[in-house]
Amino acid sequence: MNFTQYLVIFSLCLLSFSATAKLQESRVPGGIAFIQLDNSKGTPHFKFKKRPLLVTQQNGKTIAVVGLSLSLKPGEYFISGHYGNKKQLVKKFFSIKDKQYTTQRITIKDKRKVNPIKQDMDRIIPEQKRKKKAAKTWTQNEADVNFLTPIEGVMTGSYGRRRVFNGQPKRPHSGMDIAADKGVPVASPAAGNVIESGDFFFSGNLVYIHHGQGLITLFAHLSSIDVKVGDQVTKGQIIGKVGATGRVTGPHLHWSVGLNGTWVDPALFISK
Repeated sequence: MNFTQYLVIFSLCLLSFSATAKLQESRVPGGIAFIQLDNSKGTPHFKFKKRPLLVTQQNGKTIAVVGLSLSLKPGEYFISGHYGNKKQLVKKFFSIKDKQYTTQRITIKDKRKVNPIKQDMDRIIPEQKRKKKAAKTWTQNEADVNFLTPIEGVMTGSYGRRRVFNGQPKRPHSGMDIAADKGVPVASPAAGNVIESGDFFFSGNLVYIHHGQGLITLFAHLSSIDVKVGDQVTKGQIIGKVGATGRVTGPHLHWSVGLNGTWVDPALFISK
């Protein structure tokens, strides 16, 4: 690869904090589906796989925003619900196309971060329960889906990659890794409520923010946390700083975005 080619690739992966991005649709596993609704019939109440959906306005239309799990197979699916106080069930069908994700091989020096011992599991299991509870948070508060990018940096780990740690296959990457120097401030992409934070075994210092209607962001491996559980944060407010805590190979921000209880591709929320 020559220097010019390197610059092209670098520029495509450079993420900027400078502007608010418009949410994008991608009907693939790990993506997002926009399903148009008719709110002239009353307030829409729809679910996908028994989980309530975020409803917002896009281009003057009422849209259900459906988070699509990485585990979904290509094919036809539907959301179901009703309008207002009516009990008549309505189904809206849509299709998902296939997408192939790459594989990333990573060497971790701390072997316990790959193969935890019993002492570590005594810590990990309660932490996993806290994470699952946070990821299921739901309120009817209106959500701002047009995000700011939390930091400027270079995307070094994309969502959905099949990861191999020290030769061992692990779960696919549930977020985006953005490389930046330790201490770089991390901003909340939208207004919300801090619902979880602390020092976790794999994630290091992390923060969960709920932005309304099940839209959740997670920020991991922070060097410091500048907010606490229960805080109301504004769009662009600094919530912590980039670090290298937890299972890492160097300073970076791990950023995840959740919808209706599943993690989706953060790239759909930002501009490159």
